[in-house]
Amino acid sequence: MAEILDLALPFFGLVALGVAAARIWSVSDQGLAWLNIFLIWFALPALIFLVVAAAPFEKLIDWPYVAATTSATATAFMFVFLISWRLLGVAFKVAVLQGTAGSYGNVGYMGLPLAVAFFGPEAAVPAALVFCFDCTLQFTLTAFLATLGHERNEDAHWGEIALSIVKQVLGHPFIVATILGGIASAFHFKAPGALGAILTMLMNSAGPVALFALGVTVGARQFGGIGREMPLVAGMKTVIQPMLAFAALSLFVPGLDPLWRDVALMMAALPTASNAFLLASQYKAYIEGSSTAVLVTTMISAVTIPILIYVIQAGWI
Repeated sequence: MAEILDLALPFFGLVALGVAAARIWSVSDQGLAWLNIFLIWFALPALIFLVVAAAPFEKLIDWPYVAATTSATATAFMFVFLISWRLLGVAFKVAVLQGTAGSYGNVGYMGLPLAVAFFGPEAAVPAALVFCFDCTLQFTLTAFLATLGHERNEDAHWGEIALSIVKQVLGHPFIVATILGGIASAFHFKAPGALGAILTMLMNSAGPVALFALGVTVGARQFGGIGREMPLVAGMKTVIQPMLAFAALSLFVPGLDPLWRDVALMMAALPTASNAFLLASQYKAYIEGSSTAVLVTTMISAVTIPILIYVIQAGWI
């Protein structure tokens, strides 16, 4: 267990440093915006591209794996959404965004660096697949249901919504990097000379910078108090969703490489992504709640993820 803590705590320590920095220094959001530009458009895409390009092409599209992991995320979403809407009696659109907060993990900023750190460079391929298809699911499902929630509103133009979803999915730099990496893998392309050196430098910076930026983002969030839905949202995201992923993989992907299984479990256990807050802001509902979900699940995951990694390394799964 000490070895797992020695491995995990430095990463959560970087998140904690980011939180502390956000609390100590009153810096405008513009500074974080530039950091996010560096991460989203350069460092993390470089990590994804290099690792995917180096992977055997036949490993890049494992449809049973993708179906199992994505279905686990969709199940977590629908479970929180339906309980919030039908049992807790919240408004339809609010319940949709609670479902997003309870199932949309931080698969980009946190998931990709942690997967590589815990399981090695080869873990980036299954992590990138989980990222691509989870983000596609969340962008599509949240947009569709949130718009459905106010379909009587004149602002609900379905053609514009569909076009926006396509642009968000296909234009996301992580997904573009995955596609380009797949093409490079198919043609056995390796970035030459200076280009390769630049990509490597960017890749090496991705993990530390992403985790620090995550901490700053969490530290800058407002704490809106614990609502009655928060145990459902946080419990689903940090505890139940990994169980759903394990069940789906066990049932539908027999003989799966243990590394890919372990990456999927870790990705499913990640805390709520900041994108859940951004989506809530976009649809003008559950804004404080989603901000609180990011804070609460990040704190919980500092305990649950090291435990999960210990369980995996101990061979108990």
